[in-house]
Amino acid sequence: MEFLQFATDVGFPIAAATGGMYFVYLTQKFLLDSVLEKIKSLIGIIKQLDKRVTAMSQDITRIDDLASTALNIPQEKPRPPPAERKD
Repeated sequence: MEFLQFATDVGFPIAAATGGMYFVYLTQKFLLDSVLEKIKSLIGIIKQLDKRVTAMSQDITRIDDLASTALNIPQEKPRPPPAERKD
């Protein structure tokens, strides 16, 4: 009954447009909430991948140092120890 009173007060086109805007608002809120959840999961995945890449970079550097030492290959330039690097 409240909708009918509102419609008679402001006119049916305005009341229908208000109802339509509310429907669009609810739809947009639903879509943005689902997108936000997916973005948060992707951020978590990216952080894990970044940690893995950092660990692999340190491992490759360590393997390079060991292979260079074992095969007596001179290194191009001296490198700081892995703990001090900011790769």
